[in-house]
Amino acid sequence: MTQASEKRIQVVEILSNLEDVPALEELLTATGYEPSSYSDLEEQRGTTYLLASDMSEARAWREAIEGLLPEWSDCLSGAPLTVQTAELLEEDWCNSWKRNFHTFRASDRLVIRPSWERYEAQPGDLVLSLDPGMCFGTGYHGTTKACLQFMDELEAQQGPVSFLDCGCGSGILSMGARLLGYDPVRAFDNDPQCITTTQENMEVCGIGGIEVSVADLSSYRGPQARLVAANILAVVLDRYAEQVVSYVARPGHLILSGILIEQYEGIRERFTALGLREVAVKTISEWRSGLFEVR
Repeated sequence: MTQASEKRIQVVEILSNLEDVPALEELLTATGYEPSSYSDLEEQRGTTYLLASDMSEARAWREAIEGLLPEWSDCLSGAPLTVQTAELLEEDWCNSWKRNFHTFRASDRLVIRPSWERYEAQPGDLVLSLDPGMCFGTGYHGTTKACLQFMDELEAQQGPVSFLDCGCGSGILSMGARLLGYDPVRAFDNDPQCITTTQENMEVCGIGGIEVSVADLSSYRGPQARLVAANILAVVLDRYAEQVVSYVARPGHLILSGILIEQYEGIRERFTALGLREVAVKTISEWRSGLFEVR
């Protein structure tokens, strides 16, 4: 296949300091966009993407974002920030972040290994081989690490129970749940590409028994679970708090993640007002995640 015939995608790229990526994700989501991002840990730079339907839409989004930047200045570091449009080969889009994704330990037992690297497992290791594709879900993000650590610790305390992954992305939490013994495991995401990526990762990992579906927090109608993970940005958790709580079987637990440190208190108050009890908190980088008991 020639390069000219390969599929191309149009994106808006926001180039920033690494520390500004979480705030940009939050601001863009609150404005109605669906951002993805990856981080260059060596250069301490981040790229936040918006996937457009065509170049005309990408240009319109770029202009809109540039107009919003003065309003967002108090939430950002003040470092130079570049907003630009680009047309990329889909293969380049999928592979561009791979140079920064390496094997790492996500929790006491779970080790995340990119599918293109080798790793010699230690006794007790549960190794998850992952190829996140276009969803960028590598597990290295502080919110995902916190979820996996809560899941590992809770299973060690009480044994495996049913699990629901709200907004599954690359499927990393669902697959981690299966490796830890959770059963049944269900997952949903509002992006069909995420469902495709999750199914592909399940096949690569040789992990079955995960029921995945396309849905959002307002439309999901599957069974309740004893452990629910909602690794979603704070603005979405606040908007759909009642729906998220309704997914938890009593007695059960809810993991809330995707929350910046300064946003956490507001989210904690929102969910405790619905009758939940906070039982544990984890802070990793700029992100704070909570484990809540539901009775």
